[in-house]
Parts: sequence; C-alpha cells; structure tokens
Amino acid sequence: MFDTGPVEMLCQPLNRNRDGFDRAEYGVTGRFGGFSCASSTKGLECRNLDGRVFFLSRAVQQVF
Repeated sequence: MFDTGPVEMLCQPLNRNRDGFDRAEYGVTGRFGGFSCASSTKGLECRNLDGRVFFLSRAVQQVF
C-alpha cells in the first residue's frame, strides 16, 4: 500500500524477519506515512490518504 492510489495485492515470498513484531494487539491503531492501520478482533484494516482500504483476517483478504 502506498500513501495514495489503489491498493495492489502482490504475491511475495514470506519474509519472517519482522524486526521483533509478529502481531498487533487488538484495539491498536498505527500511522505509517500516509496510511493508517487498525487492529480488532475482526482483523486488520489499513486505509490510505485516498480512502483506499485493505482488510486482512484469518478468513478473508479484501481490497476496496
């Protein structure tokens, strides 16, 4: 995801180097440049400055 523009889903090899972070606690919101992500019991939702969103959970991956 970039600060603006559509979200693109790319298939990449799994990178297990997470710099010590492997999950977000529920109820946490973080800002990363021009987008923000919020975690909940439903999953992780990230939104950029254009309002483009991706949602990830164990059951589903959505881009809108």
